[in-house]
Amino acid sequence: MADRAASERVLVELLSLEREIVEAEYVRRTDALERVADAVRRLGEIGSPQGILDRAAEELVVSSEFDRVLIGDVREDGLHVRSMASVEDRPGAAAALEELRGAPIPLEYPSIEDEVARRQGTEIVRAKATRSRASRRLTQVLAWDSYVVSALVVQGNTVGLLHADAAAGAGPLDALHAEVVARYAEGLAGVFERAVLREMLQLHHHELRSAVDWMSARLGQLATDAGDWTTGGQEADPSGAEALTPREVEVLRLLARGQTNLEIARALVVREGTIKYHVKNILRKLGARSRADAVSRYARTRAGEAL
Repeated sequence: MADRAASERVLVELLSLEREIVEAEYVRRTDALERVADAVRRLGEIGSPQGILDRAAEELVVSSEFDRVLIGDVREDGLHVRSMASVEDRPGAAAALEELRGAPIPLEYPSIEDEVARRQGTEIVRAKATRSRASRRLTQVLAWDSYVVSALVVQGNTVGLLHADAAAGAGPLDALHAEVVARYAEGLAGVFERAVLREMLQLHHHELRSAVDWMSARLGQLATDAGDWTTGGQEADPSGAEALTPREVEVLRLLARGQTNLEIARALVVREGTIKYHVKNILRKLGARSRADAVSRYARTRAGEAL
Protein backbone atom coordinates (compact mmCIF):
# COMPACT_ATOMS: atom_id res chain seq x y z
CA MET A 1 0.00 0.00 0.00
CA ALA A 2 2.81 2.38 0.87
CA ASP A 3 4.48 1.76 -2.50
CA ARG A 4 1.21 2.39 -4.30
CA ALA A 5 0.65 5.66 -2.45
CA ALA A 6 4.18 6.78 -3.24
CA SER A 7 3.67 5.93 -6.92
CA GLU A 8 0.45 7.93 -7.01
CA ARG A 9 2.19 10.93 -5.46
CA VAL A 10 4.93 10.75 -8.07
CA LEU A 11 2.33 10.51 -10.85
CA VAL A 12 0.47 13.54 -9.50
CA GLU A 13 3.71 15.50 -9.33
CA LEU A 14 4.60 14.53 -12.91
CA LEU A 15 1.17 15.56 -14.18
CA SER A 16 1.46 18.87 -12.34
CA LEU A 17 4.89 19.43 -13.82
CA GLU A 18 3.57 18.63 -17.29
CA ARG A 19 0.78 21.21 -16.89
CA GLU A 20 3.31 23.82 -15.79
CA ILE A 21 5.45 23.13 -18.85
CA VAL A 22 2.44 23.37 -21.17
CA GLU A 23 1.32 26.60 -19.52
CA ALA A 24 4.83 28.07 -19.73
CA GLU A 25 5.03 27.25 -23.44
CA TYR A 26 1.60 28.78 -24.00
CA VAL A 27 2.64 31.98 -22.21
CA ARG A 28 5.93 32.09 -24.14
CA ARG A 29 4.19 31.66 -27.48
CA THR A 30 1.44 34.17 -26.71
CA ASP A 31 3.93 36.76 -25.52
CA ALA A 32 6.22 36.25 -28.54
CA LEU A 33 3.41 36.59 -31.08
CA GLU A 34 1.98 39.65 -29.32
CA ARG A 35 5.38 41.36 -29.50
CA VAL A 36 5.61 40.53 -33.20
CA ALA A 37 2.16 42.00 -33.79
CA ASP A 38 3.21 45.18 -31.95
CA ALA A 39 6.37 45.42 -34.06
CA VAL A 40 4.40 45.09 -37.31
CA ARG A 41 1.93 47.72 -36.12
CA ARG A 42 4.79 50.14 -35.42
CA LEU A 43 6.16 49.53 -38.90
CA GLY A 44 2.74 50.33 -40.35
CA GLU A 45 2.77 53.69 -38.60
CA ILE A 46 5.96 54.73 -40.45
CA GLY A 47 4.09 55.16 -43.72
CA SER A 48 6.85 55.32 -46.34
CA PRO A 49 8.12 52.12 -48.02
CA GLN A 50 11.76 53.17 -47.59
CA GLY A 51 11.26 54.00 -43.93
CA ILE A 52 9.64 50.61 -43.30
CA LEU A 53 12.55 48.72 -44.87
CA ASP A 54 15.13 50.82 -43.00
CA ARG A 55 13.46 50.05 -39.65
CA ALA A 56 12.39 46.43 -40.23
CA ALA A 57 15.50 44.61 -38.94
CA GLU A 58 15.73 46.76 -35.80
CA GLU A 59 12.05 46.20 -34.93
CA LEU A 60 12.38 42.41 -34.96
CA VAL A 61 15.56 42.49 -32.87
CA VAL A 62 13.99 44.58 -30.09
CA SER A 63 10.74 42.58 -30.17
CA SER A 64 12.05 39.01 -30.06
CA GLU A 65 14.61 36.61 -28.63
CA PHE A 66 16.79 37.01 -31.72
CA ASP A 67 20.18 38.69 -31.42
CA ARG A 68 20.78 39.51 -35.09
CA VAL A 69 18.39 40.13 -37.98
CA LEU A 70 19.40 40.51 -41.62
CA ILE A 71 17.16 41.69 -44.48
CA GLY A 72 18.06 41.49 -48.15
CA ASP A 73 16.51 42.08 -51.57
CA VAL A 74 16.12 39.15 -53.96
CA ARG A 75 17.20 40.15 -57.48
CA GLU A 76 18.17 38.31 -60.63
CA ASP A 77 21.85 38.17 -59.67
CA GLY A 78 21.27 37.04 -56.08
CA LEU A 79 20.55 38.36 -52.60
CA HIS A 80 21.55 41.99 -51.98
CA VAL A 81 21.91 42.65 -48.26
CA ARG A 82 19.99 45.79 -47.31
CA SER A 83 20.10 46.13 -43.52
CA MET A 84 21.20 44.37 -40.34
CA ALA A 85 20.49 44.91 -36.66
CA SER A 86 22.07 43.44 -33.53
CA VAL A 87 21.30 43.63 -29.83
CA GLU A 88 24.75 43.13 -28.33
CA ASP A 89 27.28 43.83 -31.09
CA ARG A 90 26.28 46.86 -33.14
CA PRO A 91 29.85 47.63 -34.35
CA GLY A 92 30.28 44.01 -35.41
CA ALA A 93 26.93 44.07 -37.20
CA ALA A 94 27.90 47.25 -39.03
CA ALA A 95 31.20 45.72 -40.15
CA ALA A 96 29.48 42.52 -41.29
CA LEU A 97 26.87 44.52 -43.17
CA GLU A 98 29.56 46.48 -44.99
CA GLU A 99 31.33 43.27 -46.00
CA LEU A 100 28.14 41.57 -47.18
CA ARG A 101 27.15 44.58 -49.24
CA GLY A 102 30.31 44.17 -51.29
CA ALA A 103 28.71 41.66 -53.64
CA PRO A 104 25.38 39.83 -54.03
CA ILE A 105 24.99 36.42 -52.40
CA PRO A 106 24.23 33.74 -55.02
CA LEU A 107 20.82 32.09 -54.84
CA GLU A 108 21.33 28.77 -56.53
CA TYR A 109 20.88 25.06 -55.92
CA PRO A 110 21.47 23.49 -53.44
CA SER A 111 21.46 26.47 -51.02
CA ILE A 112 18.59 26.62 -48.55
CA GLU A 113 18.17 30.33 -49.36
CA ASP A 114 17.41 29.43 -52.97
CA GLU A 115 14.82 26.88 -51.86
CA VAL A 116 13.15 29.26 -49.40
CA ALA A 117 12.98 31.99 -52.05
CA ARG A 118 11.41 29.62 -54.59
CA ARG A 119 9.00 27.87 -52.20
CA GLN A 120 8.25 31.06 -50.27
CA GLY A 121 8.52 29.37 -46.89
CA THR A 122 10.42 29.49 -43.60
CA GLU A 123 13.23 27.17 -42.48
CA ILE A 124 15.44 26.59 -39.45
CA VAL A 125 18.97 26.05 -40.76
CA ARG A 126 21.74 24.19 -38.90
CA ALA A 127 24.72 25.94 -40.44
CA LYS A 128 27.37 23.60 -38.96
CA ALA A 129 25.54 20.35 -39.59
CA THR A 130 27.03 17.77 -41.90
CA ARG A 131 26.06 18.49 -45.51
CA SER A 132 24.43 21.74 -44.43
CA ARG A 133 22.88 23.76 -47.26
CA ALA A 134 23.35 27.05 -45.46
CA SER A 135 24.77 29.95 -47.44
CA ARG A 136 28.54 29.55 -47.16
CA ARG A 137 29.23 33.27 -47.38
CA LEU A 138 26.65 34.25 -44.75
CA THR A 139 27.91 31.53 -42.43
CA GLN A 140 31.53 32.64 -42.81
CA VAL A 141 30.88 36.33 -42.30
CA LEU A 142 28.37 35.97 -39.45
CA ALA A 143 29.81 32.81 -37.82
CA TRP A 144 26.35 31.32 -37.66
CA ASP A 145 25.65 28.08 -35.81
CA SER A 146 21.96 28.04 -36.70
CA TYR A 147 19.47 30.56 -38.01
CA VAL A 148 15.95 31.02 -39.36
CA VAL A 149 15.33 32.24 -42.90
CA SER A 150 11.98 33.29 -44.34
CA ALA A 151 10.79 34.67 -47.68
CA LEU A 152 9.32 38.17 -48.00
CA VAL A 153 6.47 37.79 -50.47
CA VAL A 154 4.67 40.72 -52.12
CA GLN A 155 1.87 40.12 -54.62
CA GLY A 156 2.94 36.50 -55.02
CA ASN A 157 6.60 37.29 -55.73
CA THR A 158 9.58 36.74 -53.43
CA VAL A 159 11.13 40.20 -53.10
CA GLY A 160 13.45 39.54 -50.19
CA LEU A 161 14.73 37.19 -47.49
CA LEU A 162 14.76 37.69 -43.72
CA HIS A 163 17.45 35.96 -41.62
CA ALA A 164 17.54 35.83 -37.83
CA ASP A 165 19.72 34.07 -35.25
CA ALA A 166 19.87 33.92 -31.46
CA ALA A 167 22.80 34.87 -29.27
CA ALA A 168 25.23 32.17 -28.21
CA GLY A 169 23.99 30.36 -25.12
CA ALA A 170 20.35 31.28 -25.75
CA GLY A 171 19.45 27.68 -26.51
CA PRO A 172 18.59 25.95 -29.79
CA LEU A 173 16.18 27.49 -32.24
CA ASP A 174 12.80 25.79 -32.19
CA ALA A 175 9.41 25.85 -33.90
CA LEU A 176 8.37 29.02 -32.07
CA HIS A 177 11.39 30.89 -33.43
CA ALA A 178 10.39 29.81 -36.93
CA GLU A 179 6.78 30.88 -36.32
CA VAL A 180 7.88 34.30 -35.04
CA VAL A 181 10.01 34.92 -38.14
CA ALA A 182 7.25 33.68 -40.46
CA ARG A 183 4.65 35.95 -38.80
CA TYR A 184 6.97 38.93 -38.90
CA ALA A 185 7.93 38.34 -42.53
CA GLU A 186 4.26 38.14 -43.48
CA GLY A 187 3.42 41.30 -41.53
CA LEU A 188 6.41 43.20 -42.93
CA ALA A 189 5.47 42.28 -46.51
CA GLY A 190 1.90 43.38 -45.85
CA VAL A 191 2.69 46.83 -44.43
CA PHE A 192 5.32 47.40 -47.14
CA GLU A 193 2.85 46.54 -49.91
CA ARG A 194 0.20 48.85 -48.44
CA ALA A 195 2.74 51.67 -48.14
CA VAL A 196 3.74 51.26 -51.80
CA LEU A 197 0.09 51.30 -52.88
CA ARG A 198 -0.56 54.46 -50.85
CA GLU A 199 2.43 56.14 -52.44
CA MET A 200 1.26 55.19 -55.93
CA LEU A 201 -2.26 56.42 -55.23
CA GLN A 202 -0.91 59.74 -53.97
CA LEU A 203 1.20 60.10 -57.09
CA HIS A 204 -1.71 59.29 -59.40
CA HIS A 205 -3.95 61.68 -57.46
CA HIS A 206 -1.40 64.45 -57.93
CA GLU A 207 -1.10 63.71 -61.65
CA LEU A 208 -4.89 63.70 -62.02
CA ARG A 209 -5.17 66.96 -60.08
CA SER A 210 -2.59 68.57 -62.38
CA ALA A 211 -4.49 67.40 -65.45
CA VAL A 212 -7.78 68.76 -64.11
CA ASP A 213 -6.14 72.09 -63.26
CA TRP A 214 -4.73 72.37 -66.76
CA MET A 215 -8.03 71.46 -68.41
CA SER A 216 -9.92 74.01 -66.32
CA ALA A 217 -7.41 76.74 -67.11
CA ARG A 218 -7.37 75.85 -70.80
CA LEU A 219 -11.14 75.82 -71.13
CA GLY A 220 -11.33 79.19 -69.39
CA GLN A 221 -8.71 80.61 -71.72
CA LEU A 222 -10.50 79.29 -74.80
CA ALA A 223 -13.78 80.76 -73.60
CA THR A 224 -12.37 84.26 -73.13
CA ASP A 225 -9.57 84.53 -75.67
CA ALA A 226 -10.73 82.36 -78.58
CA GLY A 227 -9.16 83.55 -81.81
CA ASP A 228 -6.96 86.17 -80.19
CA TRP A 229 -3.54 85.50 -81.73
CA THR A 230 -2.51 89.10 -82.37
CA THR A 231 0.71 88.76 -80.42
CA GLY A 232 2.04 86.25 -82.95
CA GLY A 233 3.62 84.23 -80.13
CA GLN A 234 6.22 86.91 -79.46
CA GLU A 235 4.98 88.32 -76.15
CA ALA A 236 4.44 86.41 -72.92
CA ASP A 237 0.80 85.68 -72.11
CA PRO A 238 0.00 86.65 -68.48
CA SER A 239 -3.13 84.47 -68.48
CA GLY A 240 -0.98 81.44 -69.37
CA ALA A 241 1.39 82.16 -66.51
CA GLU A 242 -1.54 82.49 -64.11
CA ALA A 243 -2.79 79.08 -65.26
CA LEU A 244 0.38 77.32 -64.08
CA THR A 245 -0.16 75.08 -61.07
CA PRO A 246 2.19 75.35 -58.05
CA ARG A 247 3.87 72.10 -59.13
CA GLU A 248 4.37 73.42 -62.67
CA VAL A 249 5.94 76.59 -61.31
CA GLU A 250 8.25 74.41 -59.21
CA VAL A 251 9.23 72.44 -62.33
CA LEU A 252 9.76 75.70 -64.25
CA ARG A 253 12.12 77.00 -61.61
CA LEU A 254 14.21 73.85 -61.88
CA LEU A 255 14.15 74.18 -65.68
CA ALA A 256 15.58 77.68 -65.25
CA ARG A 257 18.53 76.12 -63.42
CA GLY A 258 19.29 73.99 -66.46
CA GLN A 259 18.23 70.69 -64.89
CA THR A 260 17.15 67.76 -67.09
CA ASN A 261 13.82 65.95 -66.76
CA LEU A 262 15.53 63.11 -64.91
CA GLU A 263 17.26 65.49 -62.48
CA ILE A 264 13.98 67.28 -61.80
CA ALA A 265 12.20 63.97 -61.26
CA ARG A 266 14.79 62.93 -58.68
CA ALA A 267 14.60 66.29 -56.93
CA LEU A 268 10.80 66.12 -56.68
CA VAL A 269 10.73 62.35 -56.04
CA VAL A 270 8.42 61.53 -58.97
CA ARG A 271 8.71 59.61 -62.20
CA GLU A 272 10.47 61.13 -65.20
CA GLY A 273 7.28 60.67 -67.22
CA THR A 274 5.46 62.94 -64.77
CA ILE A 275 8.03 65.71 -65.38
CA LYS A 276 7.64 65.33 -69.16
CA TYR A 277 3.90 65.73 -68.67
CA HIS A 278 4.40 68.91 -66.61
CA VAL A 279 6.88 70.39 -69.16
CA LYS A 280 4.41 69.77 -71.97
CA ASN A 281 1.69 71.59 -70.02
CA ILE A 282 4.04 74.49 -69.23
CA LEU A 283 4.96 74.97 -72.89
CA ARG A 284 1.30 74.84 -73.91
CA LYS A 285 0.10 77.28 -71.26
CA LEU A 286 2.84 79.81 -71.97
CA GLY A 287 2.68 79.39 -75.76
CA ALA A 288 6.40 78.64 -75.70
CA ARG A 289 8.42 76.86 -78.38
CA SER A 290 11.10 75.48 -76.08
CA ARG A 291 12.08 75.09 -72.44
CA ALA A 292 14.28 78.21 -72.60
CA ASP A 293 11.45 80.14 -74.24
CA ALA A 294 9.08 79.06 -71.46
CA VAL A 295 11.49 80.29 -68.79
CA SER A 296 11.90 83.61 -70.62
CA ARG A 297 8.15 84.12 -71.07
CA TYR A 298 7.37 83.33 -67.45
CA ALA A 299 10.11 85.72 -66.29
CA ARG A 300 8.64 88.55 -68.40
CA THR A 301 5.20 88.04 -66.85
CA ARG A 302 6.75 88.04 -63.37
CA ALA A 303 9.12 90.96 -63.70
CA GLY A 304 11.14 91.39 -60.55
CA GLU A 305 10.51 87.83 -59.31
CA ALA A 306 13.40 85.38 -59.24
CA LEU A 307 12.92 81.93 -60.74
